Amino acid sequence: MKQPKEQKPLLIRCPNCKQLREPDYNELTRRYVCSLCAAPVDAQVLIEKKKRGLR
Repeated sequence: MKQPKEQKPLLIRCPNCKQLREPDYNELTRRYVCSLCAAPVDAQVLIEKKKRGLR
């Protein structure tokens, strides 16, 4: 039986503080934000590509 691949954490570089971290999900705005400075991070495009296997 084939075992599923392990999910790597999604690491994105923040455009504001330049740190490479896993973003937090903001429920109110439904967007991803940096875990340090709370700047909005455009991770939606990267997540969609990852889901479709385009990356």
